[in-house]
Amino acid sequence: MLSGKENKDKSIPKFAVDVMLGSLSRWLRLFGFDTFYKNNLTDKELIKISLQDERILLTKDNALAKSKILKNVLLISSEELELQLKEVLTYLRKNKIEILSLPPRCPVCNGEMRTVEREEVITEVPDYISMTMNQFLKCKACGKIYWHGSHKEKIEDLKKKILKDLKF
Repeated sequence: MLSGKENKDKSIPKFAVDVMLGSLSRWLRLFGFDTFYKNNLTDKELIKISLQDERILLTKDNALAKSKILKNVLLISSEELELQLKEVLTYLRKNKIEILSLPPRCPVCNGEMRTVEREEVITEVPDYISMTMNQFLKCKACGKIYWHGSHKEKIEDLKKKILKDLKF
């Protein structure tokens, strides 16, 4: 089973996320973490992916977290997204990762993103966006296009708030 692109830097952790944490997986991707998520996997399949790809398994399932064959698992206790992110980042604190410098991944498919100029995507975005934006991000895997709108500021503000709260 394929589970995403190979992480080139072994010091940056990769995640496998269970079905109960879909929003968390999207946000971890926005933070730049290689995060495998599918909402139709069995626990056995998720364990296999976690082990074969050396991914930290994130789960809210107590029984899954207690699996004796898992090497690296984090049981997420919070129901609130911001607190879930804090749980994961606190767990990672020992790795001394410069989180703000990680390039974002596609929140939809986990693909790597690349910067593209307006001319490359002008026919693929709404007219207003193509007239007002100069730079875009495009997912190398699924082709989805992103630009710096108000959502980008909200994402960056939440990242900075969480990292400040955790004193990163």
